[in-house]
Amino acid sequence: MGGTTRRPGAAALAVAASLALGAPAVAADGAPAGAGSGDVAIPYRGSTTIDIAAPWRITDCGMPREAGPLVVGCDERSISLAAPDYDPEAPTTVVRVPLSDGRITTVAEYRVRLEGPETPSAEPGRTVRPATAGALLRLPVSELGVECAVCDAGGRLRAVAVHPAQAGSLWATPTHLVFRAAEGYTGPAELVFRFADDYGTWSPEGVVQASVVRGVGAPLVTSDLVVGLDDDGAELSLEELAFALGGDELVLVGCGTAIRGQVRCEADGTIGYQGDGGVDQFAVQVASTGGEQALASVTLVPADADADAEAGALRPGTAPIAKSKQGKQGVASAIAPRRPVEDHTGASGLLAPLLGTLDRVGAR
Repeated sequence: MGGTTRRPGAAALAVAASLALGAPAVAADGAPAGAGSGDVAIPYRGSTTIDIAAPWRITDCGMPREAGPLVVGCDERSISLAAPDYDPEAPTTVVRVPLSDGRITTVAEYRVRLEGPETPSAEPGRTVRPATAGALLRLPVSELGVECAVCDAGGRLRAVAVHPAQAGSLWATPTHLVFRAAEGYTGPAELVFRFADDYGTWSPEGVVQASVVRGVGAPLVTSDLVVGLDDDGAELSLEELAFALGGDELVLVGCGTAIRGQVRCEADGTIGYQGDGGVDQFAVQVASTGGEQALASVTLVPADADADAEAGALRPGTAPIAKSKQGKQGVASAIAPRRPVEDHTGASGLLAPLLGTLDRVGAR
């Protein structure tokens, strides 16, 4: 929300010079002087100023104030502009400014527009996600690398494509991006998605790298739990999230980074969470001593979510995984992603320790 400044454009100075010479008034690009004196963008929900350089001064603040509420201040040296609210459909506002240098008078025109919020980003990283042929890979929103400045209402998630197409199918739910790997396919796959903010501005395409392999051991079954918070926290065990058929032992590889709170993973399979009481989410990477690996997830909801009719899919239980109609507008996300931050030195996902852990348990 920082302020910026603008000075009279070349068109205004060209007008003054042409008047002094008795020539027709034209802008610097040869267009008629009435074409305007510059473009000004007000930062998203912020402010900016148009500063007038000497020897010019504003002779009448009444004229620029006629432009409307975007003009919040005026004196002979500057005009202050502010837009505490944002409307993506707001038209350009023309602010007319009468100027004089003591000998020459002219009117400069500024075209003022509202600058939108930062475009959402979707950067899930380069980690290759393992997927078993014929099975589902369920990626929670918290693992998609989405950052969004204005997603207070959650935003929207859209599954775009799978490359190659024969690798499987892809869809979005309110809490996950879901990939069903084709039974007859093995090899690399790219899972393409986008995320939109509350104003409908879409991120560039995000790409999750996956590797579809044949199962090598007894199936490993995982869950996507929706858990009610207790005093803004929750405690779970690995056995609540996964089980291995055939008697193999479970291995807790690691926990992903929550969007809002802090996650604690213990070697004995205990998982703890502490947050601020709002909706949150994190992933849990699981392996078995038989060589299987899979992803589980935990979505945290306020303690009173059972009584909240609007919570819908976010009531305690399991997250919705079924394919839903999304169209070009995607699916309304029940998980508000991370806000952009300047410092990205924190944890970057849960799979960084995966290969080392699988090596220790002999799963590779």
